[in-house]
Amino acid sequence: MSESIDARMLALAAAGSLAGGVSSELRVPLREMRESLAVIVEILDHHLNTNEGPAPYPWSETKALRERVAQAYLTDRKVARLNSELGDAINSYGQDVELIEVNDLVEVASNLTRHRMSASTELFIDLGKVPPTRLVPGEVVLLLTRLLTIAADSAHDMQGAAISVKTRCEAVGEGQEIAIYVADSGSGAPDEVEFAAALGRHVAQRLGGSFVGESQPGAGSVFELRIPVST
Repeated sequence: MSESIDARMLALAAAGSLAGGVSSELRVPLREMRESLAVIVEILDHHLNTNEGPAPYPWSETKALRERVAQAYLTDRKVARLNSELGDAINSYGQDVELIEVNDLVEVASNLTRHRMSASTELFIDLGKVPPTRLVPGEVVLLLTRLLTIAADSAHDMQGAAISVKTRCEAVGEGQEIAIYVADSGSGAPDEVEFAAALGRHVAQRLGGSFVGESQPGAGSVFELRIPVST
């Protein structure tokens, strides 16, 4: 591994530590805000259900206010969920392996990276029937997040580009492997692949699997992580 990749790995570890701390600090205020918004929605619902006239506050404006508060509540829930998923991924990085549903990790990584995808980029997720296997969930989530970010950058400026994520369970010898594919049909992002490949090989080697990936200018990106099924 080159010195530049070593430096980026250290920077990633430092950034992850910082992000994990911030995520933990955000959990309580996000929960308190959500609870307060829920109470306000209940009060407005009560007012709307028991008052038909304009006093003490116009009914139409009260209804509009209720909808805005409800939307804020839903937004808070979304942010809290993303924050929780990010915190869980970071805090479990480097920990011991555990029995996990791989498809759940793919969905977490997809949720964490949707904001990087342009409105014109289509995301296709095809989750096959795969058994639980033993792995470090945080490491796999962070790797998939990195791969999806590369795919999003590759597809961002190309009209009609798409990102595809698939999981499959395949027989290999006397055992089974779970294959996770991430690909895009964008303009490619070759400058980002070296570091992602180093991270992918690190995750795969710890699990006894393999990782390959490439990104060509004008031809998009293709990545494949293979993990032996272990229960």
